[in-house]
Amino acid sequence: MVKLLANPLPIDPVTQKADAINIFSVQRPYMRAFHLSWFSFLTAFTGWFAIAPIMPAIKKDLNLTVSQVGDSNLTSIASTIIFRVIIGPLCDRFGPKRVMAILLAAGAIPVGLSGLANNASEFITLRFFIGIIGATFVPCQFWTTQMFSSSVVGSANALVGGWGNMGAGVTYVIMPFVLEGILSSGVSDHNAWRIALVVPAGLCLVVGLMCLLLSDDCPQGDWSRRGLSIEQSTDVEAHEVFHDVSEKKNANKVEKKENDAASNYSDTNAPAQKSTRPAIGMFFFALKNPNVIILMFMYACSFGIELAVDNVIGYFFYEHFNLSLKMAGLIGSLFGLMNLFSRATGGFLSDYFYKRSGIRGRLLACCGSVFGIVPFVDPTIVGAISGLVGAGGNIGGLIFTGVFKAYAHDTPVAFLVLGGVTMCVSLMTFLIKIDGRMLLEIRRK
Repeated sequence: MVKLLANPLPIDPVTQKADAINIFSVQRPYMRAFHLSWFSFLTAFTGWFAIAPIMPAIKKDLNLTVSQVGDSNLTSIASTIIFRVIIGPLCDRFGPKRVMAILLAAGAIPVGLSGLANNASEFITLRFFIGIIGATFVPCQFWTTQMFSSSVVGSANALVGGWGNMGAGVTYVIMPFVLEGILSSGVSDHNAWRIALVVPAGLCLVVGLMCLLLSDDCPQGDWSRRGLSIEQSTDVEAHEVFHDVSEKKNANKVEKKENDAASNYSDTNAPAQKSTRPAIGMFFFALKNPNVIILMFMYACSFGIELAVDNVIGYFFYEHFNLSLKMAGLIGSLFGLMNLFSRATGGFLSDYFYKRSGIRGRLLACCGSVFGIVPFVDPTIVGAISGLVGAGGNIGGLIFTGVFKAYAHDTPVAFLVLGGVTMCVSLMTFLIKIDGRMLLEIRRK
């Protein structure tokens, strides 16, 4: 199985990526980036879903209809689709830490301004712009893809994605308590939920600043230094020391060495990564690959369903079972908090079976393993593919949120529909073909 407590971290001599993980380390560059990637995504969730746990209070204050609540849920996910597609190439161009910081700062603005809404139109519009922050998933996954080799990238991506997704559960715990604390201090119902939204907005700004000041884009440090050679050492900190003069002379040699490794790519080689400038043609090129379409469908029925359920689960418990806002939030939080282990399990299994069966092994799991497959689809445009697959998750979230809106007065039926669709889409796994390999192969004599 994947080493989660490796000390020191083994480093691949060609790609300069880590071949193991140490979850209790915060050393630069590898584990610092690992922890900031998931913590940034978790923080983004506190802003993205800050409204959901306290929606009953907002609905009452703004006199929202059930349909308007559904519309606001739809817009908060719809806008993320656009931004996730754009963000992939920006990661390729500018590196993950800058993109992550900018998204957190940009998303914090509409989160904080949501408290100024006085009617349904203003509220729905602000929720649309809050969706910007949902695009943080792309730099989250892109970041660990730059830091960890193919042998552990499935686990790394699953861990940071899963722990980041816990933000929905954390938000369901925190926001009702924050609201109750503000109400207990004597603030009116009209103002309490508005003040409460300042908390997640402030958290997003702080964590965004941490990304800029305390982390690295890649093993070599800043994104501008990617591809340069570094002196191998068991001390991870030593990888921050660069010899500029000698590396400028050797840069071309290193690039040739990495290109040779890419051309010899197989199930046992790490996927080479090549940065490209943002271009619309890149997306069309990626979409010509049927594997990208299939992974988008699969992610729509895993992460997409999670997004849809995160938006309604607290309100469902509040209305359907007549629970208090705080109790509904606590129970609803369990769904998101399962990501502590559920998504990571998919990544662990993906890496485990990859070592035993090659790329076919990665085709056996779902949400946690989708991004264990992404780096192998086309290593030259990982950012663009990450953005498209991530957008697939949001498209699924949009569709399934629409299902919940359609069955707003019979939510259990909506859950039944989601389950049936997911079972059907799971069969698409048998159509994926990576590096000439499929999950089931018919061998001719």
